[in-house]
Amino acid sequence: MLHSIRKWLGRWRRSRELRALVEPEAFAGLSRELRDLARIAAGLWPDEPAFQDRVKRIQDEMNQLEAMAVKPEFLGIPTQKRLELRQSLLGSRDQLMETVRRAQPPTSTTQ
Repeated sequence: MLHSIRKWLGRWRRSRELRALVEPEAFAGLSRELRDLARIAAGLWPDEPAFQDRVKRIQDEMNQLEAMAVKPEFLGIPTQKRLELRQSLLGSRDQLMETVRRAQPPTSTTQ
């Protein structure tokens, strides 16, 4: 009896953790974070039109995602698809962070 209760509690916790990962608020927060990173990256290479176009596209997509996340229809997207979207967004975030890390310092003077 105790074993089945523990098993049920474990499944319940995992489902709650999964639900927290795919809640609309989580996507809205992640989209804001990506948009901010894109804004920072855009400031690092202002004279590269191709990069600026890419950043603009990222910002537009994050605006769209944030707008979609607050709509009730967003919850109609299957959990698996929302998990895949989350993984894709996390990969994009990692790429943007790496881009920012690779940027040359604005000055050669050591701080």
